Amino acid sequence: MTMEYATRTIYSEYAALKTTLGIIEVKKKRARDPLTDQSDRLLIVIEAKPEPFWTVKHYQVGQEKIVLHVVSDSMMDRWIVLNENRRAIHWIEDGIVLFERNEYILELRQRNRNLTNREQRLQLSISFAKLLRRFEDGRYLFLEGEFQDAFTQIHHALTHLARLSILEAGIHPEIVLWEQVRAIDLEIYKLHEELVGGQESLEQRIHLVVIGMEHLIQSKVLPGTLLLLQTMQEKDGAWTFPELMEHPNLNELRVDLGSIIGFLVKKGYVRTVTRPTKGVGVEAVLYEIA
Repeated sequence: MTMEYATRTIYSEYAALKTTLGIIEVKKKRARDPLTDQSDRLLIVIEAKPEPFWTVKHYQVGQEKIVLHVVSDSMMDRWIVLNENRRAIHWIEDGIVLFERNEYILELRQRNRNLTNREQRLQLSISFAKLLRRFEDGRYLFLEGEFQDAFTQIHHALTHLARLSILEAGIHPEIVLWEQVRAIDLEIYKLHEELVGGQESLEQRIHLVVIGMEHLIQSKVLPGTLLLLQTMQEKDGAWTFPELMEHPNLNELRVDLGSIIGFLVKKGYVRTVTRPTKGVGVEAVLYEIA
């Protein structure tokens, strides 16, 4: 039995289903290739389903391992728009099309390369929110003298800063992230080099990188918060925090929304207003564009 025939027996049942939109194959390029889940080849079946769905199956053919991903089109959309699965970008762009219905894979590739303005703003906002959370946690731990834990948080923050810079350039972040960054934003790349390979003590390295990141974060405020600021301009007057949390534009930012709002208030982009409540001496806090 040839490998191609064996592979066909695995995906043929899906190709026969009317709900199957496309099937992609990705072959291993190197030993322990992360793009193929360290298998010899990967099969990705995309099905038309309204709810996000994803399951994985493992097969063995002789000495070769095959991994099958069955994923809904709605889940694939999340992977692309929210950048939740960077490997999926490579699967779509570099995979071999084994089956597609009504040019679905072609359209998926075009969509991957041409995100809408709102989708781009959402990606930038998510990266900025994660950057802010990690940086604030890392700086707090550094000030508390917890240098090992501070290093971990600041390294994560620096990674999100790098991803934000790449997204701002209109490019998808790749698994080999720092090679991309070196070509796009040398200042961020040098901060990473200082953090992981500098000759100073751990405390000094973190301190230097924190100072450098504070300046760079300030330069990313507008692209990183544009979606939120534009949403707040949709109505006159101030917003309660629950109103912002429940707005569909900001659904993916809910976890870090408090951190972003607090940062924007501190930097003067947003101001707080208060309203009396039924509680004596208790006022509700609302937010509006400064």
